[in-house]
Amino acid sequence: MTQSQSPQIQYPYYYHRLPNGMEMIGQHMPSVGSAVFAIQIDAGLQYEGDDELGLSQLLDDMLYQGTDNRNARQITNAIELLGARRISSAGFESARHGAQLVHTKLDDAISLWAEILLHPTFPEKELQQLKPLLLQAIKRRDDEPSRRGGELLSTLFFRNSRLARPTLGVLDTVNSLTVEHLKRFYDTYFHANRAVFAIAGSFDWEHVVAKVTELFGSWSAGADTRYRDTPDPITTMQFETSPGEQEHLFLEYPSVTWDDPDYYANALGIEVFGGGMTSRLFSEVREKRGLVYSVAAYPQAMRAMGSVIIYAGSEPEKARETLQVVLQEMQKFGKEGITEDELERAKIQLKSEYVMQSESAAARLNSILRSWWFERRFIPMSEVKTAIQSVTTDQVRNVLKRFPPWERVALAGVGPTNPDEITKDLFPPIY
Repeated sequence: MTQSQSPQIQYPYYYHRLPNGMEMIGQHMPSVGSAVFAIQIDAGLQYEGDDELGLSQLLDDMLYQGTDNRNARQITNAIELLGARRISSAGFESARHGAQLVHTKLDDAISLWAEILLHPTFPEKELQQLKPLLLQAIKRRDDEPSRRGGELLSTLFFRNSRLARPTLGVLDTVNSLTVEHLKRFYDTYFHANRAVFAIAGSFDWEHVVAKVTELFGSWSAGADTRYRDTPDPITTMQFETSPGEQEHLFLEYPSVTWDDPDYYANALGIEVFGGGMTSRLFSEVREKRGLVYSVAAYPQAMRAMGSVIIYAGSEPEKARETLQVVLQEMQKFGKEGITEDELERAKIQLKSEYVMQSESAAARLNSILRSWWFERRFIPMSEVKTAIQSVTTDQVRNVLKRFPPWERVALAGVGPTNPDEITKDLFPPIY
């Protein structure tokens, strides 16, 4: 389906679907001289078996280690000669591969990435060189209390779900991975009908459609199996003792997903609660009491479940009071909502952030991919501004009634303090 066949899609947005099921989306930005494109594939960490943890991370790099026509060095040289900034990531729900570069090199770049994605060879020698690097990253994660705390929080909050598994994998599973594991995963999930080609910046849409059709038109369709996770968070906590001069505290409670009608109401509420230096958490925990060196709250929205994550890092002797104040502010936020003045200031902040993001081709690529991936539509900046501006304090209170901050909240901690000294009579919270 081309743009002319889709009257609901208007310039600067574009849509096309190849006969093999691969979709194409775009946003034209005539004022920029660059272009950024990415192929996003429904082949994320969620599809790894329990004995394959870390596979997606390895595959993310192994795709660039050899094709039918180039070895790893030749691929790297080709990317550098294009002056391209490589995009590659292995997320929970999807994998993404592409590049940002000047628009005059776009054809060559799309050709190169088609070769990388459609004709990988997964050479054994390169796998044996990459595995130690991933193993080192896992060890660094486990040695860094703040990163270890984040993994521990996910394990607690997303219990009985694949989201609870370590994103980098674990030592045993990574050590056991082989080329055959990579090939089997690739052959199962890397197919045209699971992929979206997205582009933003300076480009000629009809030319890009022709180029992508030429290069990806023969990419086979595969089984349309989709994994959908259903986490079941409960109020729980877990601490790990780690030597050091800091206590790292993480809390997480359920909230809205990407496509929830209260998405912006939640975002504005969290901006007031813990979004910056004027937020309640920063004011109460750091400025007034000097308890922490860092404190913040931010929303995390996915297809399966949204959440709000709160982080506070303090000296060990201040950890109990830090948790106490954070829980008090969570209670106040959940029961009272926010004021009109706080809401207006948050609106200005959020709209400014979105406007600044709209000036970047890379940011627009992320935006159109996210909105199409989760909602199958484009969200113009004017709609975002209107949605933010229309939020009321009653809407924020309604979100907090739907998702009280003290219900099904997970607490994770990493540091030198005895957990009982931090949590006794404070957690689980009773409101």
